Amino acid sequence: MAPYIYIITTALALSRLTSAHCQLSNKLTKSNPPPEPKAELCRPQGEGQWTFSMDVHEVDVPTFDSGAVWAGLVQGNSFMIYDNACVLKGVYEPGAEGNDCGIPFTIEENFLPFVLTVKQVNFDVGAPRFQFAYANGLFTIGNNHCTCKDVSHNLEAESACKCAFPLHGEPA
Repeated sequence: MAPYIYIITTALALSRLTSAHCQLSNKLTKSNPPPEPKAELCRPQGEGQWTFSMDVHEVDVPTFDSGAVWAGLVQGNSFMIYDNACVLKGVYEPGAEGNDCGIPFTIEENFLPFVLTVKQVNFDVGAPRFQFAYANGLFTIGNNHCTCKDVSHNLEAESACKCAFPLHGEPA
């Protein structure tokens, strides 16, 4: 009987590990950056309306090596949080070391009264999207005035997504 209890206990413990939230850490190094100039990532709003954004990009520089066709591909993605004046408060890189644990991603900060949880995400530069929960709201690209826009230029494919959310939650 003891081996069965051990197996069940181990399985339960492992299932808790696989369903744990992945907490993203803030990579912002500047303490007081200037407001965001890209309207595709943030647009100044009224007091208490903040913006959650995502930037996905990739560039493929030809290597002329038929054995390594994708050797010149560089890609990245990040989430950002802006205050109502579009001053950057946080930068979060899901692919960074220690953050590659999968969704849902959670963001806990002293400037946020609630936990922000990214529930779904697609980092495809051609069709990016995300869904996040904050306070008592659920925000999704294509709803809640949340949008993505192609901002590609030269050799770089890039998409910028943004979604406003009420810092103190929706009125009950």
